[in-house]
Amino acid sequence: MNLEKNLAKFIRTKGIQLSVMSRATGIPYMALYDTFYNRKKERQIKGKELIAVSEFLGINPSDFIDTDQPRNSHTDTK
Repeated sequence: MNLEKNLAKFIRTKGIQLSVMSRATGIPYMALYDTFYNRKKERQIKGKELIAVSEFLGINPSDFIDTDQPRNSHTDTK
């Protein structure tokens, strides 16, 4: 699973309503819906949105990164 799917699963498990999250974070409801629940769009969450959602949920976003996918390395391997 990717970051958005992992967050969506957490949100559903906790029973959090996107409308409540939208009001609390200032992120439009449809942006949240398209990011977490709209399978046709599969919108990636933006950085500022990820920070706001993480603060709202009280979580560390790195805990939701899929460890099966390779991460970008910022070190030079040459």
